[in-house]
Amino acid sequence: MVSAIKNAWATFVQAPRHFMLFGFLAYIAAGLGRFIPVLPFFLSYFVLPALYMGVAIAAQTGIFSRWDEKPQWMAVGKGFVHAGTLGLMLLCQMALGSVLLGLLVALFLDSNTAAAMEAIQREAGDDPELLMDMLLNDIDWMRSRFLGLALALLALAMTALSLQAWFIRVFEHQSFFGSIRQSVARGRQQFGPWVLFSLLLLFVLSLDGAFNGVLRIITFPLLALTHYFLYEKMRS
Repeated sequence: MVSAIKNAWATFVQAPRHFMLFGFLAYIAAGLGRFIPVLPFFLSYFVLPALYMGVAIAAQTGIFSRWDEKPQWMAVGKGFVHAGTLGLMLLCQMALGSVLLGLLVALFLDSNTAAAMEAIQREAGDDPELLMDMLLNDIDWMRSRFLGLALALLALAMTALSLQAWFIRVFEHQSFFGSIRQSVARGRQQFGPWVLFSLLLLFVLSLDGAFNGVLRIITFPLLALTHYFLYEKMRS
């Protein structure tokens, strides 16, 4: 994990303008989602994953503009070739995760908290960031401490097991469901590092939210680079 962060930073400082362009576009995309109601779903599940993968592709190929060069728009757009696959994979993973979490909730959730969660789901609609924020802040999890802890641990484990699927699909050219299966299989063998990265992901998302997304210009490419280099380290 430490080596992945070091490699991410070393790559970032080689071409900060290039990688910050990805972060700036991610910031703009997230901002548009706040002001145009119909966009959050499309942006969250297709545009942002494409930009995220674009950072990894730049790191993998070594093709990026240096400090004294202007960023190349064609290089920035390479991730959009995979936008459809990445978005559908994310939706599939979230659907499977929701089913598992739903089963746990159905077994242990009290009626008042269940009603509150249904209201939050209706209000948040297709905006995943708003949904997560409301789930964290608008529900009194102290009333269901065991359930809240169980949900958090299960969500963390599922995230850790699913984090390699995008890269396996794009860089190893495996099938859609084969990539998900491989991600789970490898994640079980390398569980510790991916749990740490999941916690880092949660911290970065919280930090971005605290600063209204402005930090995404820097955190977005750095997170994607760290993710990619951790994948490469675990793969070798």
